[in-house]
Amino acid sequence: MKKGVAILLCTIFIVGSLAAYLATNEPTEPRSDENTIATEGGTTEGGTTEGEASEAEAPPGAIICPDGTNGTLLWGMVTCAEPEVFKASDVSNETVNITMEWYNIGAEEWGNFGPIEIYIVGEDLEAAQALEDLYCERHKALDENWNEEWDCANENYQIFTQYIEEGGAAIGTFKRTNIEYDFMMMTMSAKYPGPEEDDYKPVTLHEYFHIFQHSHISDECTNDNRDTCERDAKMGGKDTPWFSEGGAEFMAQSLYAAQEGMEENHLRDTMRWKLEMSHDGYNGQDVPLDELTYSSQVNVYDVGCWFIAYLIHNEGTEAFTDGFYGDLDELGFDAAFEMHFNSTKDDYLAEFEVFFAQSADDVMAIFPEASSGTEEQSE
Repeated sequence: MKKGVAILLCTIFIVGSLAAYLATNEPTEPRSDENTIATEGGTTEGGTTEGEASEAEAPPGAIICPDGTNGTLLWGMVTCAEPEVFKASDVSNETVNITMEWYNIGAEEWGNFGPIEIYIVGEDLEAAQALEDLYCERHKALDENWNEEWDCANENYQIFTQYIEEGGAAIGTFKRTNIEYDFMMMTMSAKYPGPEEDDYKPVTLHEYFHIFQHSHISDECTNDNRDTCERDAKMGGKDTPWFSEGGAEFMAQSLYAAQEGMEENHLRDTMRWKLEMSHDGYNGQDVPLDELTYSSQVNVYDVGCWFIAYLIHNEGTEAFTDGFYGDLDELGFDAAFEMHFNSTKDDYLAEFEVFFAQSADDVMAIFPEASSGTEEQSE
């Protein structure tokens, strides 16, 4: 297993585009033609043709669920809709299946949010370029404000082709002031880790938890990365991944370890490994956790994961997922943090510094080793 490598390459990209089109590349299963948003005029998939009179105008985001009932597909709302899935031509159906298996495990645990588009990139450059073309043409059709010059791939802007060499996985958020159709894009690739590796499974869960996080934030950003956006603050700070990546990593590893057939001590062993990779490095420098960046020498993913582990150990999972994220959008990061974790962010970080400065064995004490269960119990 290539633990850590996969994790380090997972980054939230709040970008403003994607791109290109392959006429022969159709969306892959699972996909329901009923799960499409009704549009004004024209023909919707499974909907009415232009000119047909409808008895009542459908509310925003109205869809027909796979079971035939009415549903809604809007940012921030749990939905019956399945994600739209697209693969490069060199990606196998087996890769699609394993991606969707673990995507669905995350959606079942944390809520099925949308609208989501999943793009799976292989190892062939031309196939990745064709996937960029498909993306571009799709969003030009979905959104009249989509700008081909800026929102589609070009010689200075890559969307999927960089994954051929760099690998990794990412979530792109498209809730912007200059577009009409809000959605998130999940990109998975063939390396670091590849779909044949066990690490691909928790990485998929990690990415889905980012979908959960962003679904609880309604702020729109501009297309200019220099502009301030409240979405960054609610994720824990712009380019400071301690909370967002730490949360996604700990929740992903916890859910992965809880699956049937996993060893009892899998989560403990994973956290021990993360501690070994980060403990000395973090304690040997003086940059606070919430100021570390993606480019810091310290492994902020692993230390951030340990912060969330410490937080949940003290406050409970529901305070994190239901409490904090439930109030995050309305209250903002600091107020929601203090309300549900009984301390200010700064005070909690100071407590964590003391905790993490202990010996590795003392830090690991919050993950007691599971009993072997071999002892006989007396009646």
